[in-house]
Amino acid sequence: MTKLDLHQFITRIIPGLSDDSDEIKVICHMIFFRLSQVAPSPTAQHLDDALPQLQKTMRGATVTKDTVKQDLERAAEVQRVSTRLISQLHKTCSGISPRFDSFVDELKTSQWSDAFIGH
Repeated sequence: MTKLDLHQFITRIIPGLSDDSDEIKVICHMIFFRLSQVAPSPTAQHLDDALPQLQKTMRGATVTKDTVKQDLERAAEVQRVSTRLISQLHKTCSGISPRFDSFVDELKTSQWSDAFIGH
């Protein structure tokens, strides 16, 4: 039986966090969330790699004159999934990446602060 190289797998998941497809984004966030639970050490080693994608997601959808309500609702759903992941990463990997910790501190003072109550 072949074993999965977690580091290589995580490097494949990270680009999916900011994929063009919202469905792919959600799936990758969910996979990364689960990895942070079952393999916190390898996941923590990739926090700085995942940070730009997480930041991009949390900035939300770019609103143009062609943006429809459905696009905004999908972007908000991806943000909720991302917030759940970020909260889990903060719980399991806090103190490993100063850049990530700084990002979480910013989120704690934003509209997403409820996700970090108790952390």
